[in-house]
Amino acid sequence: MRCINKRIKRVLSLLLAQLFLCVSLCGCSVEQKPEDAFTVDRPGLGIQERSDDADISYFAEGLCVAAEDVKVMEAEAQDALSACFFHLDTREVLYAKNIHDRVYPASTTKIMTALLLLEHGDLDEQATVSREAITFHESGVTTAKLKEGDVLTLRQLLYALLLVSANDAANVIAEKIGGSIDQFAVMMNEKAAAIGATGTHFVNPHGLHNEEHYTTAYDLYLMFGEAMKYDTFLEVLGVPSYETTYMSSDGQEVSASWSSSNRFTKGDVTVPEGVKAVGGKTGSTRAAMSCLVQLFEDAQENRYVAIILGCSERAILYEEMQGFLSALNN
Repeated sequence: MRCINKRIKRVLSLLLAQLFLCVSLCGCSVEQKPEDAFTVDRPGLGIQERSDDADISYFAEGLCVAAEDVKVMEAEAQDALSACFFHLDTREVLYAKNIHDRVYPASTTKIMTALLLLEHGDLDEQATVSREAITFHESGVTTAKLKEGDVLTLRQLLYALLLVSANDAANVIAEKIGGSIDQFAVMMNEKAAAIGATGTHFVNPHGLHNEEHYTTAYDLYLMFGEAMKYDTFLEVLGVPSYETTYMSSDGQEVSASWSSSNRFTKGDVTVPEGVKAVGGKTGSTRAAMSCLVQLFEDAQENRYVAIILGCSERAILYEEMQGFLSALNN
């Protein structure tokens, strides 16, 4: 979709009105929280009507835009709750399914966490692991096995965050950048509002399940696009593993080896000839199911972002994403 028709203009004007109102009121989250994020439409936000003829082209400049489901390519993300496949260089929407519907993001949340780290942090600065950062009230949480008193650089924490999807690393980053986990969540919502991701509300830096923690496929596209402006973001996402050493609380050296959770990056899932899987962020919880935000590049160096959220199985997610790539070559 290269042109923005009147219907798309109207949708964007509504989003822009919400953005202006959110920033003017508090710059971040809304006071009234929905009991069910999937049935209450943008709680606490009024919508100011704008003329269909209003010039809002600057808001969509450089963005892929879709107001409804789109299927230009011969591919289908049947199992996913929502999905999209965008040509970033031509801004064409090749596929869109429920991209403005609210879903649970799981660890794709960490795209925003990484963005704020890169925006506000010095990667060579050190952070000390607190007891709160490594305390979780559920079992089976993915971590980098950090311990209270460990000292790591923000660069090391970024690798743990994006490769192994370490929830403890996310908390340490939040405390370092925001002063506290709660204050960092405020920063996350402020940044989401600033980039137009008005269907998003975060309550933590890692994406472990909370009914008030949600986003949309389109909002994740906006966040991923912002994070891609930092070369380090894609550099980290693109490596299959990372080895490092850091100091424990008693001054002993700790060796760590963190492997990517992304099957494309590890080479466990193939891509068609001429296509490169540049990097992406996985996510998985029982409520969110399997999720992936992924950047691809073809032989002509055209870039594509694929987002699939809410697949019932991880294997199905990769099959559906491979379907996008196969259709691209046809």
